[in-house]
Amino acid sequence: MQPDGAFLTTSELLALASAQLGSNGYRVVRDIAVTASSAARGLLAEDAYSVVSVVVFETWQQLETEWLDAQADLVDLLSRRLQRSAPKAWDGYLVLLCANPTTDHLAIAQIERDTTRVRKIVATGDTLHTIKDIENVLDVLAPLEIPNAVAALEDVLDALPELIGGGINPVAVKTVVDAFRGMEAPLERLHALGKGA
Repeated sequence: MQPDGAFLTTSELLALASAQLGSNGYRVVRDIAVTASSAARGLLAEDAYSVVSVVVFETWQQLETEWLDAQADLVDLLSRRLQRSAPKAWDGYLVLLCANPTTDHLAIAQIERDTTRVRKIVATGDTLHTIKDIENVLDVLAPLEIPNAVAALEDVLDALPELIGGGINPVAVKTVVDAFRGMEAPLERLHALGKGA
């Protein structure tokens, strides 16, 4: 934790983001000359499924006026490096970090809700004080951990009868799943099941 009133610096934010993404299986590139406007304060990371650009700003005013340039850089990179049909071409994330706090939470929400080109994650000095804070911000980019029992299933629908439980007849759940797989009306199958009982 930083001393009271102290915030993580831009270089600390960048280093922590790099370490967190790296530990989550991303290949991190700090030298991003391919992105003109964010080269000095950003990084790129990619895994098998997505591309992430992290750009750190000193002040909220910088972030608010320059985030569109950082987005344009990422979109340009995705369009130049990936074929349009590649899944990663449609799974880009722009993480905008600001070392200083802001009170303009409406503006943060507006940036994050704008998903017209890439998804955005915004965090400012209000919530960025420790390594754990960076981990929390970047958690949405961590790979999903699938429990071994579910991962071993050939089809996740096979687990529904057990997962639902709670007094619901497992035979009825299996009937609905079978109807779904057969592209049949589940209610008709349940009705037929009721008549046979």
